Amino acid sequence: MPTLKISAVIGATAAGLLLAGCSSDDLFSNMNGTRAANSSPPAASDRQPSAGDAPPDHPDNNEVRRPRAMSRQDEREAGGAAAGIERALDRQRRLGRIGPQDIRPVLEGLAAPDRVTVENRIAGTSSTRMEGSRFGVSVGATACVTGAVDGTRVWTTVGGRHPETGCMEPPPVR
Repeated sequence: MPTLKISAVIGATAAGLLLAGCSSDDLFSNMNGTRAANSSPPAASDRQPSAGDAPPDHPDNNEVRRPRAMSRQDEREAGGAAAGIERALDRQRRLGRIGPQDIRPVLEGLAAPDRVTVENRIAGTSSTRMEGSRFGVSVGATACVTGAVDGTRVWTTVGGRHPETGCMEPPPVR
């Protein structure tokens, strides 16, 4: 029995001595095998910026949520179209006609019908409908005028197209 206790003490002491020369960074610094054994960790200036609490592939996975770049000409045209859309929809708002069925004909009068998208406004990730409508109007080959109208105001934004959803921002993820 004493021999077993002595062996355990010797084993624990040996393990402690082996690990004493390693800092905690060294113990777990290469668990995924991305560096050659016994190589030093990358310098702080070589590291990629962190995405905070986001998962490693967050930027790639959310690429479809970011609009593409607009051409300068399309951006100028969309800026002019946005002013006209705001004026037309503000008249509708003052009449209290702000539902999708009310603003679609107005927008189709300003742009070709196949370049207009109109939807109900919803709250966040739920399907709770809010007062008014949201819209997207395609301008040129690369730009969009997006916005919304409710009982108190009309707002528009000029931006590029989303890869999968055109002018409309993709629905929020849960």
